[in-house]
Amino acid sequence: MRTKFSGILTLLLAFVVQLTFAQEKTISGTVTDQSGLPLPGVNIVIKGTSTGTQTDFDGNYSVKANKGAVLAYSYLGFQTQEIAVGDNNTINVQLSEDAAQLEEVVVTAQGIRREKKALGYAVATIASDDIAAKPQTDVVRALTGKAPGVNIQQTSGLSGSGTNIIIRGYSSINGSNQPLFVVDGIPFNSDTNNDRNFVQGGAAASSRFLDIDPNNIKEISVLKGLSATTLYGQAGRNGVVLITTKTGSDADANKKFEVSVNHSYFANEIANLPDYQNTYGNGFYQNYSAAFSNWGPNFNVRGQQGIAADGTVPHPYDREALATALPQFQGARYEYRPYDSVEQFFKTGSVVTTSVNASSSSEKGNINVSFGHTDDEGFVPTNEYRRVNFSLGGSMKLSNKLSINTSMNYVRTDRFIPPTAVGFGSNPAGASLFANVLYTPRSIDLFGLPYENPLDNSSIYYRGGNDIQNPLWTLNNIIDEEKIRRFFGNITTNYEVNDWLNLSYRVTIDGYNQLNERRANKGGQQVVGGQMTTTNIESTVWDHTLSLNFDKD
Repeated sequence: MRTKFSGILTLLLAFVVQLTFAQEKTISGTVTDQSGLPLPGVNIVIKGTSTGTQTDFDGNYSVKANKGAVLAYSYLGFQTQEIAVGDNNTINVQLSEDAAQLEEVVVTAQGIRREKKALGYAVATIASDDIAAKPQTDVVRALTGKAPGVNIQQTSGLSGSGTNIIIRGYSSINGSNQPLFVVDGIPFNSDTNNDRNFVQGGAAASSRFLDIDPNNIKEISVLKGLSATTLYGQAGRNGVVLITTKTGSDADANKKFEVSVNHSYFANEIANLPDYQNTYGNGFYQNYSAAFSNWGPNFNVRGQQGIAADGTVPHPYDREALATALPQFQGARYEYRPYDSVEQFFKTGSVVTTSVNASSSSEKGNINVSFGHTDDEGFVPTNEYRRVNFSLGGSMKLSNKLSINTSMNYVRTDRFIPPTAVGFGSNPAGASLFANVLYTPRSIDLFGLPYENPLDNSSIYYRGGNDIQNPLWTLNNIIDEEKIRRFFGNITTNYEVNDWLNLSYRVTIDGYNQLNERRANKGGQQVVGGQMTTTNIESTVWDHTLSLNFDKD
């Protein structure tokens, strides 16, 4: 009786699971404004989850959702609209402008708060909630889809790699097109420093705006117009990104002591891989050989073209040069079939962030302390990015006319990435992991072959001449490490001469030390003899500003 009841319960659960999956369907449609024009970059999120998508250039979108789920459509400058998924597979949405944003107050290039409708130039404002909702360790990538007209592209998929942000289009071929970053009034050095060119793997270099903790940001304003950057001169020629942190903000006066703790976990996977065929393996002209190609026999061939009747070929390590080091492979056979070596190489990474913020304020002043820890493990083994942020800020009213506020920040980051030189066919231009991984022949079992000679720890691989470096040897013997230690802060005093005139003096400092180190063991074909190089970069910028401001009708 109990067995029968268990069987009925199992069938019932299977039916429920099948019914649940059957309800999921693909919803598609177009998002437009009130005049019918398509809106690109609209965020569509399944309410209560982090699953969603964005509209393309023509305002089209496609997302998988269950019947009864609620889709939230949001776009900067427009009211958020929520629609429940019903029987229809097509949902077209028309968003209405958000009139409340006309009264929005933003921070201008001069550091003065003004109503958005009174500005004479284009500005996009992004609140902290929009930034924290994205699983990005890079504050610039968190702006994707939030700032219309801003082009954001990451230079590499590796954790801790740089990002290009273009506000006004490309103005220089050889120079930088990045905008100026200003954090709590501090001109922030956002350079991308690398000691290698593109061919040697410089594309994986990091940008210094990675040092900003997205969880400590209160507001971001992207200033696009030419007149918005008058104060910064040549430095602001590519636009300005103004960032106000929670420790640098004097808002929320008279708020009692408050502590907030945020912890998040996101999975990180490789977006796509080349489409590999599983019909042909190693060789040339339909004959088997240990070639760096897939022009060999069909995997169904038996008893000809170099394939034995049992579907095997000589083991790749059955050669005289490895007889002493690996005697177990001498005379061994190797199954000739397709292996998923490339697919197995990449893993599921993770992004874990923890932030703690404590604040208190009164009529006399306020104080804010923030701590953040980020651990980003990439989808490539050995690729990791770790960051610790500590911030302290506050303000105090010393008298009816004199006030002072300050913000101090310390950043510590450590980044580890494999070598990423450009590949040209069978071998890369320098030390590179991906050039050999992605070209692995389908008949080679990358994870079934030892990658290291047990006698001298050198790289070994399937080629008879051992002229191609084993990617697993590269992974375990060559690493690029970057260490950043940074401090930036400011002290500002403000004296109110009268109701419409005030005098302000601000001193800021932004300094960091960047240590790049490459360690390559001997025994490989890409860096013969091994290598140990270090590059040390020091940068310190002091900025003093004395300004007389007036605001009179």
